[in-house]
Amino acid sequence: MTYMRLVEEAFQNPSSMEIGRLAPKIVVIGCGGGGCNSVHRLKGMGLNGVETIAVNTDKYHLAGIHADKKILVGEHITKGFGAGGDPAIGEKAARDSIGEITEALRDADLTFITAGMGGGSGTGIAPIVAEAAHKEGSLSVALVTTPFSYERGRMEVSQRGIERLSQAAHCTVILDNNKLLNIAPKLPIDKAFCVMDQLIAETVKGMSEMLFETSMINLDFSDFHNVMSKGGIGTMMLGESEDVDELVNEALGNPFLDVDFSQASGALIQITGGSDLSLRDAYKVFEGIINELPAARNVKFGAKIVDSDHSKMKRVLGIVTGVRQKTVELPRDSCAFLTRPKTPVFA
Repeated sequence: MTYMRLVEEAFQNPSSMEIGRLAPKIVVIGCGGGGCNSVHRLKGMGLNGVETIAVNTDKYHLAGIHADKKILVGEHITKGFGAGGDPAIGEKAARDSIGEITEALRDADLTFITAGMGGGSGTGIAPIVAEAAHKEGSLSVALVTTPFSYERGRMEVSQRGIERLSQAAHCTVILDNNKLLNIAPKLPIDKAFCVMDQLIAETVKGMSEMLFETSMINLDFSDFHNVMSKGGIGTMMLGESEDVDELVNEALGNPFLDVDFSQASGALIQITGGSDLSLRDAYKVFEGIINELPAARNVKFGAKIVDSDHSKMKRVLGIVTGVRQKTVELPRDSCAFLTRPKTPVFA
């Protein structure tokens, strides 16, 4: 039973409510090499209440991944040696193991799907996972990376894969690898790609904590579902600063894609701070962001005090839907992921 159905039944028949189910079930499922790497990093962050699943056609890569559950798909098709860059093989392998994938997603209320688009496994597996999540009644949010522009063959495969995925998932969140050249040009290549893994992990962690942890002004799963299930392009914003004005600018900053907020239709915004977080500061942050979203009518706010945080640092996490991406045409009903990561990620 999904969380939304559970709440509905609880209102209709309180005596039948399942005891002990106090939060939505969240699953993060990594597809292919890139997706599994993101899950591996997320697992290392020690996030409670989130189940991690790694799915791949490559048994050797899968063996080095830390996750709550691992699924080697289509073993008799690929012999565990991968999809060879062919999404058709990745999809065939996923369909061959659809029973195991579906079982892993059973009762999930929110499914995050991570993948690197342009190869065979991630591109082929991710849409099948999204379809399975949809059939299980789960809200599906895909967070995927695209290849560098010089990878012309992979770019074409990526575009087709994203279009296919956007038809299956509720929201498809895109991170452009080309932007690494601007934000981490001098890092060793392995560490540069870890930046993307870290961004995906930070996003999942932030959204999960938003749903799990009690706040002074609470944002619940219904709020999250209402925002993320809407069509159009969406954006994720993340900022951290002691100064309120700088916090707003950082949250609205956009290092990955060029986005126009003027037509945004909705937003979900939460500010977190220490015991000195004032109503005035929270109001200024909310007002500063909303002023950049003149058309938004479906806006929900949250505020959380972290008692153990004695610093003056404040953090804002936001989801904005209905924005327009200026420079690159994305598939219809997809979302673009945009965040300003914390400085330590690039150190």
